[in-house]
Amino acid sequence: MVHWFYVALHLLAEAGAARRDARVRFLKAQVEILRRKLGGNRVIPSPDDRARLLAIGQELDHDVADVIGIVTPRTYCRWITDLREGRRPKRVGRLKIARNMRELVIRLAKENAGWGYRRIVGELRKLRLKLGRSSVRRILKDEGLTPSPQRRGKAGETTWQKFIRLHVNTLVACDFFTKDVITPFGVRVAYCLAFIHVGTRKVFLSPPTYHPNDRWVQQQRRNMMMWLDDHELEARFLIHDRDSKFSAVFRRLCGSSGIQCVRTPLLAPDANAFAEAWIGSFKRECLNHFLCFGLGHLGYICSQYVRFFNQHRPHQGLGNRILPAATGPPEELAPEYSPEIDPIRCQRFLGGLLRHYYRVAA
Repeated sequence: MVHWFYVALHLLAEAGAARRDARVRFLKAQVEILRRKLGGNRVIPSPDDRARLLAIGQELDHDVADVIGIVTPRTYCRWITDLREGRRPKRVGRLKIARNMRELVIRLAKENAGWGYRRIVGELRKLRLKLGRSSVRRILKDEGLTPSPQRRGKAGETTWQKFIRLHVNTLVACDFFTKDVITPFGVRVAYCLAFIHVGTRKVFLSPPTYHPNDRWVQQQRRNMMMWLDDHELEARFLIHDRDSKFSAVFRRLCGSSGIQCVRTPLLAPDANAFAEAWIGSFKRECLNHFLCFGLGHLGYICSQYVRFFNQHRPHQGLGNRILPAATGPPEELAPEYSPEIDPIRCQRFLGGLLRHYYRVAA
């Protein structure tokens, strides 16, 4: 009789264990389904969640390898080690971005439709506010503003790239560009000659002309030399394309001034990338937005953009710093730090087409 009593108890215990195992499997299946629904298939428990799991696991002598599903058993063992050694859990997740910082990023994006993520990061660095490109992208994506910056892969260094890298601080690049000007006698083509000191990204731009003859080009060379002396910039090489306006006399006079002219190969605009890129930026950000009525009008637009470029525009090639502050890293504020960044003032150039944001001194 007693034997059959123990058999009955054993059968009841086995039935309860089977039901309990089924419940555990049901809970684990739910955890696996939820993890598959999460982006990245990763769950990051908070410090409170970790403490709760450890407290329950202690009742099982931390023998939870067969039931744990939210993290790996190895991670759980590390939690136990941290608990025994008194180490506090590190902060999890992304840093919280202050509300006023988010509002400023959205403001910059809405007021400047052509700005990409890195351009906005550069403007923030100029304001001594630290925020990464991915954070800017996330803020704008949440707001429905998604500029798409270009992504270019890195190739092996060529001989020309090595030459640029070795002589970047003594290198000047130049190139012509044109703009149609409306006059009382019809549309005429005006020419400008741009010089950019590659090491500092400072730009000298000639006044526009309808007749870019050899005499005019020689005068711009002299003006460029005086501009280099005024800004204490060194130049040993001058890159230009094979335009006939860069004559043999022009190259000879440059050589007599201690500057060696380097002509780019045929049909290779990338060889003069710095000048080409600057002219492209000038046209996209400024010149293409205007109809010019006379050389004076065009000259004023050019001078305003060059002033903005040399004094206020952040440069991605210089770590998103402006030229006056490009000699050292700017002081930055972390994104989770919520300073009183308002009011942010805006200085407008050319009717608001170009904007410079700055913080008002206390």
